[in-house]
Amino acid sequence: MRFHLLGSLEVLDDDMPVPLGGIKQRAALGFLLLHANRVVATSKLLQALWPRDAPPTARKMLQNAVSGLRGVLTPRGDGAEGSALLLTHAPGYLLRVDQNSLDLSHFQRLAEQGRGELSVGDWPAAAKVLRKALSLWHGPVLADLAETGINWPELTAVKDWRLATQEDCFEAELACGRHYEILGELESLLEVEPYRERLNGQLMLALYRCGRQVDALSVYRRTRTALVEELGLEPGRELQELERAILDHAPVLDLPPSVQRRHLLAVGQSAPAPAVSPVVESAAPVDVTTVERKPVSVVMVSAQLGLAAGDGDPEDVDAVHQEVAAVIAAEVSRLGGVVAGNVGSVFLALFGVPRTSEDDADRAVRASLAIRDRLASVADVQIGVATGDSLVRLPSSGAPTVTGVLLDQCRQLMALSPLGAVRACSATREVAGSVTWSVDPAATGGWQAVSCVSPRGATRRSQAAVPFVERERELFVLQGLLDEVRTRRRPHFVTVLGETGVGKTRLVNELTASCSTALCGTATAFGDDDGYGPLSDVVGVGEFAGNLAARLAELVSPSVPADFTAWRRFLEEIAESEPLVVFLEDLHWANDVVLDFVEELSEHAGSVPLLVIATARPELLQRRPSWFGGKRNATTISLEPLSHNGTRSLLNSLLETRELSSELWQALVSCVGGNPLFATEYARMVADPRMPCLQNGSSLPVPPSVRGVLTAQLDSLPFEVKAVLQDAAVVGDLVSPGAVAATGGRDPLEVAEALELLEQRDFLCRQGRNSETGEIEYGFRHLLVRDVAAEQLPRAVRALKQERAFAWFEPALDLTDRRAG
Repeated sequence: MRFHLLGSLEVLDDDMPVPLGGIKQRAALGFLLLHANRVVATSKLLQALWPRDAPPTARKMLQNAVSGLRGVLTPRGDGAEGSALLLTHAPGYLLRVDQNSLDLSHFQRLAEQGRGELSVGDWPAAAKVLRKALSLWHGPVLADLAETGINWPELTAVKDWRLATQEDCFEAELACGRHYEILGELESLLEVEPYRERLNGQLMLALYRCGRQVDALSVYRRTRTALVEELGLEPGRELQELERAILDHAPVLDLPPSVQRRHLLAVGQSAPAPAVSPVVESAAPVDVTTVERKPVSVVMVSAQLGLAAGDGDPEDVDAVHQEVAAVIAAEVSRLGGVVAGNVGSVFLALFGVPRTSEDDADRAVRASLAIRDRLASVADVQIGVATGDSLVRLPSSGAPTVTGVLLDQCRQLMALSPLGAVRACSATREVAGSVTWSVDPAATGGWQAVSCVSPRGATRRSQAAVPFVERERELFVLQGLLDEVRTRRRPHFVTVLGETGVGKTRLVNELTASCSTALCGTATAFGDDDGYGPLSDVVGVGEFAGNLAARLAELVSPSVPADFTAWRRFLEEIAESEPLVVFLEDLHWANDVVLDFVEELSEHAGSVPLLVIATARPELLQRRPSWFGGKRNATTISLEPLSHNGTRSLLNSLLETRELSSELWQALVSCVGGNPLFATEYARMVADPRMPCLQNGSSLPVPPSVRGVLTAQLDSLPFEVKAVLQDAAVVGDLVSPGAVAATGGRDPLEVAEALELLEQRDFLCRQGRNSETGEIEYGFRHLLVRDVAAEQLPRAVRALKQERAFAWFEPALDLTDRRAG
């Protein structure tokens, strides 16, 4: 049985078409084939089939469609080779098919193979393979479904893959001297995709090599006009450089000598003398490396293979080495790090690159302990972990690199570590809160990690004893909802949204402290949150914990498939006897299974006194934009930063035994910015009498944990938007599109759009318009964001941008001085 998606949807059994049912059955099959061999949640399927206004019987109609498909997918031949299985698998369905029977999978494999040939410069082989991949297409993906108005994001992704493959194919064929053959195809494709700059560049190069320089330049002018007038954008640097090269008849645009000779002999001309210049395809992407100063956790693993390598035969050693490398790569990747390379049996892993998480040190130590345990029977390992600032280079392709004394420190820790041990620096120990450490530091330096505690349940990260300040109104709302749930015996669902450290957990803990029955579960960012993760954490402690544990053991047993209905009935049964509060913490880290369950629970929970409270950061709404939107049994509470007085009151409570100068108080309140977590960290820092800021009146440094939170927030931004924010941080407290564009050498329209997005993401706030230029001006919502963003730039880059900013402001300053005079 074979399945065709690259064109109209078609199923063939022994080369005979299999009749399919109505549009919903065909759409269900098409969507499942786009996610072949992966579980598709029922809610996702329903959304795909009914994007708007699903009928009340939608779930039943989907079940009927699935039942019909199971009949269709039963092979009619003698065997079951290539047949498909449509399985019910929580939280939805799994369509299991042989990858060789799906034309989309075949296309993707060939496209990757062709791209590999392209990367090593084997142009003829790349062109052959990529042409074979493109020959599998017989029209737009799922053309018959698209005609009915279906417009899934997956269809766009497959279409983009096809376009990228066509561009790769044109690049290979241009390098083979086939510019005449592909000219018509390029022109036809650009009629449909006029804004793809790589395609435009390839058409310009093909026209130039055909002796049509004027036409090539016309393509550039037409493209630039369309981009500027319709999108407000200038062509990219590669296209601009290609135009200049065509104007200059640059040698780099000529064919390679070997290809040139074959091509010219074929048309009866004599070949000119070989060009000395190497050939550079101007349409190829340019590698751009970003350099930043960032907090990073570095892991170095030395694996001494020992007896596992046998008598030292190279093949035996290589086999063990590959096993060690696979284990290290798996554990590092599972916890969000990257393996930056290895020299022999010494491996380097980075956490916080390319994207910072506030718990990178925790992740690094967890990965190290997992590697130690998994390799115990294979190799003797020594592992070092160091955390601190590094200069990070992030190439657009290839592995990131770091430089700085941090690498030397990590290497020394690894070398001093006993066999089978993990040794970390003091900075790592200070911020890795879920790790159990040796009682005393090692005599030769560093601390030995013993184990990691679970981030869930009774052992999840400890909450500091932070006073309850300025959250009385939100607590009153939660208490009122609990009273309503208790009185009316109806479930209610609350989402508490807020940035890191703003006090979401502290608010809910204040409520649950007075509840007789409250179950708490935490979603973890550590990458091991499979299945029903935080729900299996709700046992907690109490007189009935044993009974809960027994019931949960049945529900999460590997031999029993997880089931939404079973979990729902479990919670309903507890709530029957007395009101139940279920607290799900950090739901933005939960997987789709848990999110689907919570949403389904709100629709099908019975008449029981059940209050479900979930805390999350705003990025949850980026994953689920319609999260509980418009439901009558749902409430959303957004926590804002504390006021100036609230911040001062909180700091007073945390620093009750310290007397501080008015200047230091003002600096503290400004740095904390209404964030209780920041207040706690700054109070801990200021309480240390050894802090230099208390001795000489210098500015307050940023505590490492606060810096990690802010860096993680910056890294959540798209690359170009983050670069604009860094430029704005150099400009100063008040920024405008013109000043930021001049500082970064960027297009003012692009900068204006980025500043609007930064306002929407709460990094900036609008301050009004400049009286001279009429431009919108923005200020930083938190001054620490400005400081951390500016500090990420290397000193030389920051100095250059400061010069540009000063040059932009200088005329305005001169005008102000003249007016004052």
